[in-house]
Amino acid sequence: MNADMKEAFYRTFTDDPVNWIKWGVVLVVLVLGYVLAIPLYRKVHYRLSWDRKRDIAISRGHVIKSKLIERYPLGQEAAKYDWYATYQYTLDGEEKEYKAYFKEPTRPPAILELYYLENPRKLFSWGEYHYENHKAIILIPVIALPWILGLAAIFILRIEIPGL
Repeated sequence: MNADMKEAFYRTFTDDPVNWIKWGVVLVVLVLGYVLAIPLYRKVHYRLSWDRKRDIAISRGHVIKSKLIERYPLGQEAAKYDWYATYQYTLDGEEKEYKAYFKEPTRPPAILELYYLENPRKLFSWGEYHYENHKAIILIPVIALPWILGLAAIFILRIEIPGL
C-alpha cells in the first residue's frame, strides 16, 4: 500500500483499530440486512401481487373462462402495438363482457381466464397489464432496509466519521 492510499484510508477510517472493528461490524450488519431483506422482499412482493389473488381465486374455484370477441391495436408501429380487447363470458346464464388491456409485447389470447375473490361481479385477469406503482410505497423501505440498519449501526456504535 503506497503512502497516499494509506493516508486516504486513515482519513476515511481513522488510525484507531477500535474504529476499524466498528466499521467491520457495520459491514456485517449490512450483509445481514441483505440476508433479511431478500426473503422479506419476496414475501411482501408476493402478498401484494396479482399472482396471490389469482392463486386464492383458483383455490376457491372462482375461475371463469372468457372468449375473445374483439381486439384493436393502439400505437404507431405494428410490431409495438398495445392492445385493447373485449372478452365475452357467461355468468349465471347471462352473457357479459370484460374489457382488458395488454401492453406490448403481450397480445390478447383467444381464451382469457377471469378470476374473482368473493364477488363474481368484481372480475380480474392475471394475464393483462396492471399498473402497480402502489407497491413501491411498501417495497422501497424493504429494499433500503440493509442501508437503514447499517446507518443505525454507525450511530449506535458512535463511529468517528472524519469531516463531519
